[in-house]
Amino acid sequence: MSYSNITKQAYARALTELMQEVPFEKITVAQICEKFGMSRKSFYYHFKDKYDLVAWIFDENFIAIVKKEPKDAWAFMELLCSYLYENRDFYRKVLTIEGQNSFSAHFEELLSPMIQNRLQTVWGSETIHPICIYFVADGLLCSIKRWLLGKDDIPAEEFVTILRGMVENISAVYASEASGFLGNA
Repeated sequence: MSYSNITKQAYARALTELMQEVPFEKITVAQICEKFGMSRKSFYYHFKDKYDLVAWIFDENFIAIVKKEPKDAWAFMELLCSYLYENRDFYRKVLTIEGQNSFSAHFEELLSPMIQNRLQTVWGSETIHPICIYFVADGLLCSIKRWLLGKDDIPAEEFVTILRGMVENISAVYASEASGFLGNA
């Protein structure tokens, strides 16, 4: 592991530890640096701000999930949700952050190309209107937020099973209605 990566991991560990004691919005870069024993200059060499550090924490783990190369979209979703569930204390906190640099915005930005690719495959179309991608990404993100932030402690496998059942049932209804509509035209 490179020195840069070791340093980033240390900042990540410092932030994670601080978040167990202090709400994210009250944590400063100075506190992160103090916990790690490094300078602010070093922090800003690696990250733009504490939001960038949160995104890096997810990206590092997200890449590990992607490298497992699940066979289908639902297997991928189960790997992703299992990761979020195993680390739910951290993600419950960062998913409540609102605004331009929020983790939710970063998460949606990462999911959008995958959703576009999946829609292109399912619909057999090269061009997918961005509103369709936003619709699916927003729905997925909102569902994940509600699941992780909700009072029910539903395991990842159960959440994905519920999500899959809903998506497949809705898809079947729409396909049935569309074929009936098209058959009558």
